[in-house]
Order: sequence, then C-alpha cells, then structure tokens
Amino acid sequence: MTQIYADAGDIDGRLTQLGLEESKLAEIVRRGYLAFASCTPNDPPLYPGFSAWAAMVRGLREYLLPEWERCDENNYSLVINPTGTMAIAVATGDDATGRPDAAPTTKSSKGPSTIEAVTSNQMQLELPYVFDSVPASSPARPENTDEQRMTWILLLHRARGEVRCELSLPTSMGSDGRVDGWRERIILKAIPTDSEIMEITPPQPSLPDISVDVKRRA
Repeated sequence: MTQIYADAGDIDGRLTQLGLEESKLAEIVRRGYLAFASCTPNDPPLYPGFSAWAAMVRGLREYLLPEWERCDENNYSLVINPTGTMAIAVATGDDATGRPDAAPTTKSSKGPSTIEAVTSNQMQLELPYVFDSVPASSPARPENTDEQRMTWILLLHRARGEVRCELSLPTSMGSDGRVDGWRERIILKAIPTDSEIMEITPPQPSLPDISVDVKRRA
C-alpha cells in the first residue's frame, strides 16, 4: 500500500525526517525547468531532457554536499546521505506525477542500475526496521551500506503551465521497464512556469567571477 503525503504539515514533517526541505527541492526543480526551457529547436532532440536532468542532479548536490556525498557508479547519478541509508535519483514521470489521486510511472524505461535500486528497496521494505523505529528483536543491519540503502526518486513532469513533482520511494517496475509502484509519495507543490515566477537565485555563496586574459598571437 502506498503512503501518500499531500497535506502541507505531513509533507514538511516527512521531509524533515529525511533531512530535506521542500523549498530547496522546489528550487532544484525550477533549475531543471529553466535548463529545459532555454533550449531551442537547434539543439539535438535529446538535449533538452538531458540538460534538465543534469541541472537537477547538480542542484541536488549543491544543496546537500558536503554533508551528503555524490555517487556516479555505473553512470547512475545519486546523492547519498551521511549514514549511507538513503539515496536520491532524478527522473521524469508521466502525467500522473505530482497528483495524489493518480498512480505515476516513469516516463521511460529504466536500466540495470534502477532495477537494482528498486530490488534493494523491495528487500529493505521486508525488514521491520525500515521506517522510524527499530524493534529490539530486529536483525542487525547489513554491514554493506549498499544493501541497506533506500533509493528515492525526485520525479517531475512538465505539464501546461506548471511542473508537477514528488519525492517518492519506488518498489516495483513493469514489464516495459518503467517504475510503476511506490511505497511512499511525498507530493510537492507544483512549480508555475510563468516566466515572472521562474527567477532562480544563485547558490550561496556565489562563485567569484573568472577573468580570462586574451592576448593577440604574435
């Protein structure tokens, strides 16, 4: 059964448990949208989506590092929390993304790394200590942090006039390779795509300007 967090208080409470803030996640989604929207028909067809994904991965890392750490093993880009028990990936979802009354899937089929992460989530969710408490009778946690890691997905969908998004914990994949089942879904506020609202504040502290000396060839 999927646990859905859609009320503001519940969303804030669950994100706090995970060490996250909705406003920071919203900023990351905005950055991804700006990267997508800045592309033109002259860009390669795959570039807008890739650019948005890359901007969001970078945004997550700028938000959470150095307390969290980056991981790009097998080209599967994650951020991992200090205890190694939680990771976050970024993916695009279908029209049901960000809607508590619908069941989303990823927009495209996923590869071996996502399959491995979802399988690991399934195994962890069978253990009694997964969520907030650890009963005294629970078995010891695995020594290998990869075996105890729960991988969440920051899922987004670009719709007309808004970007809908959620932070969700995947537990199953369909025969078409799309993630289609979730244990938890934290529904984040939709991001309006009005250009007057989409202004992005640079990360603080801002990077210094870089000056480049240009000299005429002899």
